[in-house]
Amino acid sequence: MRFHPIVRAGLALIAFRLAGLVHRYLLQPDAPIGARLALFLPAAASHAGVLTAIVAAFLIVCALVPARRRVVVALACATFAVLMIAGQADLTVSSITGAPLTPTVFRTFRGIQVVTSNEFLEPLRANWRVTLAGTLAFAAVVAWMFKGSVAAFDAVSDTRPAVTLLAGGVTTAWLVTLTPYAIPPVPIEAAFAREYLGLDATTLHASEADAMANLRASVGLAPGARWVSDDYPLVYAPAPRPHRADPLPDIVVVMVESLRAEDLSFIAGGREDSATPHLDALAARSVVFSSYLSNAFPSAPSVFAFHASAWPHRRKEIITDFSDRHFDSLPERLASLGYETVYVGADPHFDHQDAWLSRWYGRMRDLVASGAQATDRAIVSRAIDEIGRHDRTSGGKPLFAFVSTYSTHYPFRLPADAGEPELPEHAGLGARYRQVLGYTDAQLGTLLDALNTRPRHDRTVTIVVGDHSFYTNLRKTSGLPENDNQWTAALVCGPAALVGVARRVVTPASHVDMMPTLLAMIGDDRPTAALGSDLFGAPRVARPSAFAIRPGGLRFDRDGYSAIVDARVPNREEIRPSSTSQARGSHPDLPNAAQLNEWVDDWSYLIERDRVWSPALLDPKASK
Repeated sequence: MRFHPIVRAGLALIAFRLAGLVHRYLLQPDAPIGARLALFLPAAASHAGVLTAIVAAFLIVCALVPARRRVVVALACATFAVLMIAGQADLTVSSITGAPLTPTVFRTFRGIQVVTSNEFLEPLRANWRVTLAGTLAFAAVVAWMFKGSVAAFDAVSDTRPAVTLLAGGVTTAWLVTLTPYAIPPVPIEAAFAREYLGLDATTLHASEADAMANLRASVGLAPGARWVSDDYPLVYAPAPRPHRADPLPDIVVVMVESLRAEDLSFIAGGREDSATPHLDALAARSVVFSSYLSNAFPSAPSVFAFHASAWPHRRKEIITDFSDRHFDSLPERLASLGYETVYVGADPHFDHQDAWLSRWYGRMRDLVASGAQATDRAIVSRAIDEIGRHDRTSGGKPLFAFVSTYSTHYPFRLPADAGEPELPEHAGLGARYRQVLGYTDAQLGTLLDALNTRPRHDRTVTIVVGDHSFYTNLRKTSGLPENDNQWTAALVCGPAALVGVARRVVTPASHVDMMPTLLAMIGDDRPTAALGSDLFGAPRVARPSAFAIRPGGLRFDRDGYSAIVDARVPNREEIRPSSTSQARGSHPDLPNAAQLNEWVDDWSYLIERDRVWSPALLDPKASK
């Protein structure tokens, strides 16, 4: 069979995939060579096993229908060419976004546009030499495959060796799942097959009772709080509040697209020419969280983490794959207390945010859907209009407004309404980011000025937070939760009675902390499924922490250090100083890779079984 055209083409497919794996696992990771080899070898065996099984399947078909063998050979070569592209795209996307090309990714980003977007194409352009070499190699291999497929092949195929080859490929891929030291992401072919066959459910590392006890211990409970339900293990009742805020404050949240903490003078310092004078002025009278992480990347899971105080699922997108599950959410709770809830943003349908936002908010204003220009100037103008409408017509109801900016989205193009020339390409991505950040800051200044003129300005809590960070050096893109994609900032400004005096907080915080903070602020002591802590109250654990989850890896921050687990090397953690370098001591006590992986798997298990939250838990009888 070694001279069979399908075997020739199949060997080319396997060789092409192995070359991609060498780059992904041996050349890219910043880890000891032993650790890289420990993952490369099972990854190579997994991919080779799956692809061998596919090759064997075509051989079996060719043997069963000898009269159509030329058609089968041509179809096999075409399929192998597609799998070459798909396999390399999978490895490339996972190195950039951390998320392999699974059905989840295609569902979330509406099909093929995930590999036609700037987020995918621009890093390829930045690494054009490697991209060009890979493209030429692919063209040469495909030409060689099809040249062999047109050659005459008169020998009768035998199904027995092909069946043996199929069994060997499947067995090899299965044996990899039993390796105790490394569990590489499965090949794209296996990922699709597992999902469609229903074989991708999360399993627990221990009994359910032990797993849930461990998960509860990891998130902790604030003094006076208690767990409510074993059916929903992470739901708790906070300590009774002495009274509810009266009157209830207005809350205005501005989530800034790709807000890089490293480019904010009030966070990182080091620059005399601040790009954000209006945010600087707000920071001077706010509580500034300088070690603030997004729990996720990119925008969709970040927005979800903020609204529902929920970590991301380990492999899938909650916003897409679990739209029928129940989650506690900030705007829905506020609406139940009499708030008018308003969302203003642009293009949330791009990644299916609109499905949840329309459920959460009483009024949703999507500029792209309404045909308006998607710029921060237009978004702020619409937000001011909506807030003014509320003030005129609400009859004194409190307001919760969520304003999502857009213009600082990669590739950092200055909008036409900025009134200044855009920096040229050769100025560099960092300079172009700072230019558009300055534009966004000016629009935020307009919004902040409008808020200060409202009758209820002295009873308004204003929060500015980034959804996540983003790279300004595309040669260093990574699937890991690093500073370039997770370290953002949060400012909370409001009455001293609610937020205290202006100050800088260096202990870790993240999106999941915002919901319990605001619920405590207004005095909502009903049961909640929030994973975070009240940033102005007693912490749930003795040492505050932040947890970021991406398909490409995990990050846990505490005491000035980060424990980072690379999904390519899941059996080890790397300890490094965290974003603000507020490290204390030289031997940090942080969870190891096994603990972090278990927490995420246990959490994902609850999501899959719809055991995170039930609206019925807001019934006063449920908390007794």
